[in-house]
Amino acid sequence: MSTCRIASASTQLRLCSAAALALLFTACGRGSAPPSAPEPGDTAQAQESGEQLMIDALDELESIASWAELGGGSAERGRPLLLRKTDGDSVFMYGSVTPEGLGVVVTERHTHPKGLLLITVRKSYGTPGRIISDVSRYDTYEGFRSNLPQQTTLTEVLPASRDTIVTHVLRNGITETYTFRLPVVTSVTNLVNGTTRVTTRYAMGGAVVTEVTDENQALVRRTTSSALASGALQTRTDLPGGSWRIVTTLGRGDGSISRETVSGQ
Repeated sequence: MSTCRIASASTQLRLCSAAALALLFTACGRGSAPPSAPEPGDTAQAQESGEQLMIDALDELESIASWAELGGGSAERGRPLLLRKTDGDSVFMYGSVTPEGLGVVVTERHTHPKGLLLITVRKSYGTPGRIISDVSRYDTYEGFRSNLPQQTTLTEVLPASRDTIVTHVLRNGITETYTFRLPVVTSVTNLVNGTTRVTTRYAMGGAVVTEVTDENQALVRRTTSSALASGALQTRTDLPGGSWRIVTTLGRGDGSISRETVSGQ
């Protein structure tokens, strides 16, 4: 059962049934196929659930790892990397650091949902046993240039013991705590061919494991997401047949991003 605590109050939180993937790449649990291109998504929502915020944070780590592994360009010193530009919408990626010196990977999306400007800046980083996703949304260029966001959401994903994932959310000054004591399961069905992918997320060894299986419960992919003391993001992907790869990305203060991929069989 999943519980949600806002300030001192405690209520039950129901698990959502589907996760729409609208980040740089898709990322489903027990093994969905790795996405191939970033998608501008992150449209402002009235109130995203704690579960969805956790899923978005984990999806972003897989998106960053996919970009790093594919090697599609690199953010250089003082020059953000343009990942995508279509119909006036753009997605950028670059490095940064926190005041504490932790490396941060930043994705910046300029989109126009319903014809209205929306700039979404997501900062992803962490420390051992903690994954952080810091999102700011702006609805004007003036607010963006002045760093005056319309909405801010800081999500901390904490893999705890016995499969439990604790998620702290600081949303516009209000703190919420969500405790997922059971695996977070979502499914997506392809309306064209009828295939289904089931994603299961749970904690293990200070990391969050995301497994994607098909409709026959066969493993498609298992991803283990964690962070290092430097702030670097680390994603391990295990595939059927025994092959694996580990991708590590670290944002730097000059705007560049270092990345390293190790693979084996």
